[in-house]
Amino acid sequence: MLNSARNSVARVGKIGQSICMIALFTTRNIIACEGRPARKFPKVPGARILNDKTILDTINSPWSAISQRSFWGVLNVIFNKYDESRVKAVGPDRACAEWLLRCGASVKWKDRGSWTKDYNSLPTTGGKKLNKIEEVDATDSAVMHVGFKHFNGCKHLRRIVFHKASYLTDEALEELPVLKATLKELQITSCGNISADGLRHLKKLVNLEYILLYDFPKIKDKDSLLKELEEALPNCAIYFPYSLAKDDPSLK
Repeated sequence: MLNSARNSVARVGKIGQSICMIALFTTRNIIACEGRPARKFPKVPGARILNDKTILDTINSPWSAISQRSFWGVLNVIFNKYDESRVKAVGPDRACAEWLLRCGASVKWKDRGSWTKDYNSLPTTGGKKLNKIEEVDATDSAVMHVGFKHFNGCKHLRRIVFHKASYLTDEALEELPVLKATLKELQITSCGNISADGLRHLKKLVNLEYILLYDFPKIKDKDSLLKELEEALPNCAIYFPYSLAKDDPSLK
């Protein structure tokens, strides 16, 4: 789970540095409010801002596990924050891409063959009319339900992969039906916070043609859930193998 947030920091560069400084300060206050003395962060002689390595070295210092969880929790909420003014300024697809890349995901644009994985590689030309998200790979990302509002207005998004997305929850899947007009393919795998109730929200994605699901520790009766999904989505090929088959290359 911590790796998802660390990857996010590395991808957003200077923006990540600034946000991390805010999160460090906020987390320090959280720890103090919880009744534990706040530790002083190491000083960086001659440095005006912390670089990524210093931030991560600080996080890996002898903090308690609770302190680290507090830090990454604050950081992920900041990365997932929805900014309506930003959406109006750059359009829903660009704003959505910025959110996804902040959280460590990748996007593929309509009519472009390559993936954008680095926040600093976002297109600088094309504007609202040309840059449309077509695919999302949120493998090992830190996307959270509070950020799923960014999907509103993305009218060309046809495929999403959520694999080892540690912060993905049932609440997030409840937001996915905003994409029901265009979403054709969906993978949700090895996401430990997802329950049967969360996957039931997929029944509203009536235009899905392909779903891949596996490795959900919270789901005990896989067969009955699969039957329920198949009845709701008769035109969709749904693959829901047992977790033992999760590394089968034919499933990817």
